[in-house]
Parts: sequence; C-alpha cells; structure tokens
Amino acid sequence: MNDFKNYLTTKYKYAERTVQEKGKQIEQWKRLCVPGQELEKLSSKELHRLIEIQKQRYSIQTLNNQLKSLEQYYTYVVETQQRKDHPLRHFRIKPETKPLIQGLLTEQELTELYENYSVQGHLGGQFNHYRQRNKVLLGLMIYQGLDSSTLDKLEIQDIDVEKAIVQVPRISDYKLQERILPLASNQIMELHKYLTQTREELLKLVKTEQETKRLFPKSSKTRFSSITQSIRKQIEIENIHQLRYSRILLWMKQYNLREVQYKAGYKSILSLEKFNLKDLEKLKQSIEKYHPF
Repeated sequence: MNDFKNYLTTKYKYAERTVQEKGKQIEQWKRLCVPGQELEKLSSKELHRLIEIQKQRYSIQTLNNQLKSLEQYYTYVVETQQRKDHPLRHFRIKPETKPLIQGLLTEQELTELYENYSVQGHLGGQFNHYRQRNKVLLGLMIYQGLDSSTLDKLEIQDIDVEKAIVQVPRISDYKLQERILPLASNQIMELHKYLTQTREELLKLVKTEQETKRLFPKSSKTRFSSITQSIRKQIEIENIHQLRYSRILLWMKQYNLREVQYKAGYKSILSLEKFNLKDLEKLKQSIEKYHPF
C-alpha cells in the first residue's frame, strides 16, 4: 500500500491527508473481497457486484469519490504491470435526475387561479385588506413570474399603472437582474385600488413607518415568504415556485431564449438549463396534449 501512496504523491501531487484517505478507501475495498479474491485481479463484473453493495451504504457523491480512488488504484496496478487490463476506467454512478419543474400550469389555469381568488376575507374587515394585497401579489407572481425576494423589494415607484408596466429591481449582482415587464390587463384595476386605498389601510394595520416606500409594507416580525406561503395554501398548489416556473415555460413557448432570460431576470442564459431544455419539447407536447390552449 505504501507503494500506491507514493505513486499518488508523485503522479497527482496530492497532500498527505488526501493520500492517506485514498489509501483507507482501497483497504476498505479489499475487505469487501470474499476469501480467494484479490482486489488487484477482480474482473469488471466482480467489481460491479461490490459497487452494488456500496450503493446501499453510501451516497452517490461519496461512492463516486471512492470509485475515483479505485480507478487510480487500477491505473497504478496496470502501470506497475500487475495486470494488463483496466477494469474500471471512467466508471461513475450517474445520479438520479429529478425534474425541477413539476405541477406545471397552463395559461388558462393560471388565469383561473387569479380570477377566482376572492378579495373577501372570511371575517371581513381587516382581512379584506390582506386578501386584496394577496391578490395583487398573486398577479405579480402569475403574470410577471416574480419571486418572494423580488416582491419584498418592490417600491411604489416601481409600478406605473398608466403605462401598465412594472420596473422590477435588481436583487443583487449575483441573483436576479432588473427589467421592465408589462402588466396584464386584468391586473390594472386591482393594482390601482391597492395603491390608492388598500395600501394605506395596511400601513395602519402592520404598524410600520408611514413613510415607507415599500409597495407591500409589513411588520418587522413578518417574513415575506410567510405571506407568499399563505397564498400558496389558499390557492392549493404544492409549491409557490410553480407559478414562476409555469410563467417562464410559457414565455419559452412565445419568445426566444434571450428574451426569456431578460423577462425572468437571469444574469446568464445558462440559468435556463434548470428547466431541462433538452426535454423542453417533450414537456411542451405534454402540456399541449393534456391542456391545449
């Protein structure tokens, strides 16, 4: 084993700690061998059986780290002429891919969520004001694809009802970028009422600074995500991100990728890869099949 460790140090310039860890990993693989087996002489088929055992014990990331050490060990075995073939070159466990986009909604379904959202609270009074605010928030999530962080940062000046646009602020240099998005026609009336009436009532209820420029004022004890999660429960969807993802996917059916990147606020077009672009057509066909426009 010392010869292998020296090999790692010489060829890969690993630190002593890394060399020792890789040595321990190889010793562990040796202990998996049954009597009569030698790790140096195992066939690919025999190794795959051992890998299946390890898959039950370790995460894919950890196991792949061990497989890299094992691959290096067999490279050493071949280079020192202990065997001719390499049984495990470039072998890794492929992680299961979980689709980011689940529960996609069509344009019709999104519109129904918005139109059917009642602005009447179950107890009336101040609850009506909260519901009216929530409908405005819901509209911005549905039609402009805004997330909680962006909504929390919006100020009164960002909404221009006359021009029917919203000036979306930049969240940070590393996150979402600023952009100007059009408002849907069915948002205008609710936004106008909110700006001229509802917001003033909310300022009294949340007991915050009267001079605040926030479009959606809240108390210092309230997390904005708790407001959007409340809306999620009211409209009965699994994840509030479904609204943003559904809107982005609908944009992708209408616009080129650069336009979608701008509308979504992404700094890089590579951010759209999270929508599994290689499967995008399949997703589109699925939507059109079960939810035709």
